[in-house]
Amino acid sequence: MKNGMSHKKANDLPRLVPSTRYQGSKRRILPWLYKNLKNLQFKTVLDGFGGTASVSYLFKLMGKTVTVNDILLSNYQTGIALIENDSVKLDHSDIDFLLNQNGFEYPTFIQDTFKEIYFLDIENKWLDMVSLNIEKLSEKYDWKILKKKKALAFHILFQACLSKRPFNLFHRKNLHLRLANVKRSFGNKTTWGTDFNTLFLRFHDEISRKIFSNGSKNEAICTDIMRIKDKNFDLVYLDPPYTRPGEKSPKDYHSLYHFLEGLVDYDNWPKRIDWKTKNRCLIKGNNEWGKNSLEENFDHLFEKFEDSIIVTSYGEPGNPSIQKIKELLLQYKSEVKVMKTKYKYKLNHKNSDKMCEVLMIGK
Repeated sequence: MKNGMSHKKANDLPRLVPSTRYQGSKRRILPWLYKNLKNLQFKTVLDGFGGTASVSYLFKLMGKTVTVNDILLSNYQTGIALIENDSVKLDHSDIDFLLNQNGFEYPTFIQDTFKEIYFLDIENKWLDMVSLNIEKLSEKYDWKILKKKKALAFHILFQACLSKRPFNLFHRKNLHLRLANVKRSFGNKTTWGTDFNTLFLRFHDEISRKIFSNGSKNEAICTDIMRIKDKNFDLVYLDPPYTRPGEKSPKDYHSLYHFLEGLVDYDNWPKRIDWKTKNRCLIKGNNEWGKNSLEENFDHLFEKFEDSIIVTSYGEPGNPSIQKIKELLLQYKSEVKVMKTKYKYKLNHKNSDKMCEVLMIGK
């Protein structure tokens, strides 16, 4: 599918793009994003805060050469699986290997460490098994194929884990919310009760249909955006963390999805945990985004990529304000267009009817 996709296909984008349960995902508003991006002249694009790659996947559908970046290792795996990968899939023998015991001495780290925190004992045992099986997949393939096979396995595993979590997060020790026999206003009790094998197969079937080549050499990277050295992109898309009304600081995605980070780095997981936390969160690493004010960060990025078209996704109301960000962008761009659409995130019950998704395009 190339840049000039039909009106019908453009409206079908949320269905065409892999499903995700990631907080802040732009998947549901991809038709609106496409409408505002389709006439821009660019071939190469950096998605600087890629998350689970929904917008990168849109760029890939548009036939662009895509670089997707995220500082989280788990999102990096998703970027490899969906954006960098254009043909590799998990075959029946891979699935059979991943979902069954293969005569190894399996670890019990998740069973021992996360008992009664996120998942049932039998589910923790399954996670320990699959984690080792993903690592042992290396015995069958050369490194280029292996990289993508493992990334696919991890991405599918993440989706299965998220679907069994209340609010699709790992921010609290709250397994009891899944188990309580009460009337609920959130979540999917049926999915929570579905076994991991079934969920893994379900997400595998979906992802297998979403892998494609757009004829370009796309890439996933994992770094602090402030430290990216390559600035030779026609367009840079920024969807950074920012502060919502009532919040003291931007969303901490590291804390919300730390369990997925641990799965990717299983061997080092014990050394990375903050054992004082009830939910066994990871120790927070340092990054440039957290050192400065949000205004300073925006200014730095706008200066860094001043030779590119800069597209910034943001929410209103937010802090800094839309007007302030526009003023910062106008220091480096002669023209800034601002588009808005009504949008409320599904799991954010605090947002009001006045909340909008905002797109700022600097040229």
